[in-house]
Amino acid sequence: MSNILNELVEDTKNYIKKTYKYMRFIIVILLFLLSSIFKLIPIQIFHITENNITPFIKIALELFSNGVLILLLILLFYKDLKRDFIKLKKMKKEKLLITLDTCFRYWLIGLVIMIVSNFLINKLGISSSTNDVNVRNMLDASPILAGISVILLSPFIEEIVFRMSFKDIIKNKWLFIMISGCIFGGLHVVSSITNGYEALYLIPYCSLGIAFGLIYYYCDNIYILYFIHLIHNLLVLFVTFLLAGVVLW
Repeated sequence: MSNILNELVEDTKNYIKKTYKYMRFIIVILLFLLSSIFKLIPIQIFHITENNITPFIKIALELFSNGVLILLLILLFYKDLKRDFIKLKKMKKEKLLITLDTCFRYWLIGLVIMIVSNFLINKLGISSSTNDVNVRNMLDASPILAGISVILLSPFIEEIVFRMSFKDIIKNKWLFIMISGCIFGGLHVVSSITNGYEALYLIPYCSLGIAFGLIYYYCDNIYILYFIHLIHNLLVLFVTFLLAGVVLW
């Protein structure tokens, strides 16, 4: 009788845990898709209207929205983030270096595919993706705030949303890597697609997303992946600075 009760309790715990993960996943996706609503807080407080809004204010509102979203994500994944931090802290230097070496190799493969496919797509005369245009607009408005948003905030949000939350509910390795990578890439491009040719931009962004998924599955630590994503965005922003001729001093 006691064994049956123990099994029942264990099954109930597992069911609750599984249900919680699915509910958390749904909440995270909704928060990500509806995060622009958070901009209404400063808009109402400071009485911002279409008449007095500037490009600088737009990027400041974006930063505020991302900041609120990050706080909510930290609350939702506090235990997971704490676990990964402890794992990273306890990891021996030699193992960390080996892990980083492998992870950077995966990233370089994704980066090469991204660069080559972007080059070929541009050669076809297809206009830039909305994500690229948005980054340039942010740079024009404020290089410093753009750097904070693109380098520090966006990678953290995207890795929690597209990697950590997806891995919670998709246990198959390649299914997780492909689904999370393709959705990551798709959401960077989908709003800019006006014809079939522009859909080609799914190739570079999905390639990068798949590489990030592969990295996360291998290292199983969100901070290592965040660091690599941060380096990637830093590199992209630096190249964009050079191409746009942006001067910070």
